[in-house]
Amino acid sequence: MTDVSKLPKYVDRLGHGEICFPQPLQLKGTTSYAFAVAADRDAVQAFVDSQLNAACAPELRYTTVTDTVLLTYLEVDAATSLSQTIGIQGDRECMFWVPLWEWREGHTFPRLTFWVPYLLINVDTGLVVGREIWGYRKAIGEIDLPATGESTWVARTTIFPEFSDTQRAVEGAELIKVTADAPVGRLETDFEDIKGLIATLKGQMRHGEGLWETVVEGAAFLWDLGKLAHDFIVPVVNIKQFRAAEDWTRACYQAICESPAHLDAVHGGGLMPGRYHCSVFDCASHQIIKDLGLKGEIKDGWLTTEARFAFWVNFDFTTLNGKTLWQAMG
Repeated sequence: MTDVSKLPKYVDRLGHGEICFPQPLQLKGTTSYAFAVAADRDAVQAFVDSQLNAACAPELRYTTVTDTVLLTYLEVDAATSLSQTIGIQGDRECMFWVPLWEWREGHTFPRLTFWVPYLLINVDTGLVVGREIWGYRKAIGEIDLPATGESTWVARTTIFPEFSDTQRAVEGAELIKVTADAPVGRLETDFEDIKGLIATLKGQMRHGEGLWETVVEGAAFLWDLGKLAHDFIVPVVNIKQFRAAEDWTRACYQAICESPAHLDAVHGGGLMPGRYHCSVFDCASHQIIKDLGLKGEIKDGWLTTEARFAFWVNFDFTTLNGKTLWQAMG
């Protein structure tokens, strides 16, 4: 663990163009649309090995939980820092969530946590805060949510279709989209609190394979879900790193950081009826299809797969001070 008292003081730039606002951050009026997508566990594990375990194993290592990942689109009405008086700002985001087991040397049982390997956001403040403080892999994007009577969620960003010395960046390219089989109308409310949300997720996550492969992992999974319902804290881990100025192949700082998100309140949510098709564009700069082992035929550059289930939830949450779980020593 980091001895915070020995860290240098942050040179505050508030009022001088600062866009990395201090945590904790409170986010109110968040509406999230989540789609469970089938993934290949071996492909996800290879991705985790190359991006997380390559840095921190064997002291800390991560393994896959299931063959399902979550694709979410969300809109935040008002976000504000609880540390400084600055103002409020909303945003839209699109991201993939990967549930992982976290194993520590000397510990018998794993801990359930989450990793967000791809995240698009439409405001620069949210991008910088997420990257600099917690290590989220955020990138600027445009996020479209369906109005009543529409049926498509879309995330756009800058992509490179292939890597070459002559390939120009394609700005505002569609990368991830979800299409419903019918126009989205008024969504029904199945739960109105955090425990109802957890109960709904526990029921739906029986889709697919691998949640209860062993008694040990199954017990750990149920324990951590119960703890989540009691503490209302969702742990998310990321690799936080910065390239060294002297050598692009080296990191001047590298750590595995946890960014706990406290669910302050759930105002309502429920399962979304109907069928939803999730599509990802195949490009060199965002190898999501390969990284997650998404299954389906690629047509005109797009791979499309049907969501196993979908739900929506409206909630408030606070991103708390993080934890440095592992840090490379130079």
